[in-house]
Amino acid sequence: MNKVRAEVRTIKASGHLHRITLDAGGETFVVITLELGEDFVVGSRVYISFKSTHVAIARGLQGDVTISNRIASKVETIRRKPILTEVVLYSRAGSFTALITTRAFERLGLQEGDEVTALMKASDLYLSVREGDA
Repeated sequence: MNKVRAEVRTIKASGHLHRITLDAGGETFVVITLELGEDFVVGSRVYISFKSTHVAIARGLQGDVTISNRIASKVETIRRKPILTEVVLYSRAGSFTALITTRAFERLGLQEGDEVTALMKASDLYLSVREGDA
C-alpha cells in the first residue's frame, strides 16, 4: 500500500459524500469519500493511501481525462516479471509504486528516468490521520 503525506486544503460536502482536496509536497490530490470522521478538517495532516494496482501510468498524456489525480512523476525503478511489472515513481509528493501488466509496460516502452503521469481515481484513495510529524 502506498502512503503519501498531505494536508487537507478544502472539504466540500453533499449529504454523506465528501470531496477533499489535499496538498502533498506541492501536488494536488482529490479524494471522494462517503465517510469522513471529525478528525478531518481543513489543515489536518493526513496520509493518502492507495493500492499500487490503482495507479495507472501515462506517457505523453494529452487532452482531458476524467481521472482527478494526475501526478507528474519520474520512473525511478523497474522490477519486471513475466505477468506484472512494479514501477517505482518519484514525484513532488514523494515516491510510490504502480503495479501494471508487463504487457502494458512493454507497450509504453518505459525506462528508468522517463517522465510520466501517474493517474489515480479520487474514489481509489483513502485518508488516515497522521499523528505528529515523524
